[in-house]
Amino acid sequence: MLVHKATYTKEMAQKTGDVGHSYAKEVATFAESVPLPNLLLTHFSPRYQLNPHASPSIEDIRKEAQSVYSSSLYLARDFDEFTLSKSGHFSEVAENV
Repeated sequence: MLVHKATYTKEMAQKTGDVGHSYAKEVATFAESVPLPNLLLTHFSPRYQLNPHASPSIEDIRKEAQSVYSSSLYLARDFDEFTLSKSGHFSEVAENV
């Protein structure tokens, strides 16, 4: 299990000249190489909107990570909750409605 920030996509990181933040493909490439069964990305730039039809969208981060990472990928939003059991089962806690 790895929880890591993925502030940008690689393209956006290059556009902004930002070398201080991790980007989705960079983190996912590492996770795939280890290999890790679960990757939770967080700390996204506010440039990435929740609307998948907007540009840039949080889906851009998901697609970039999935292009190199083949196991379970999660993108955390503020206040999301997850559990990791002693047996290694990782899952998102359902919202209380």
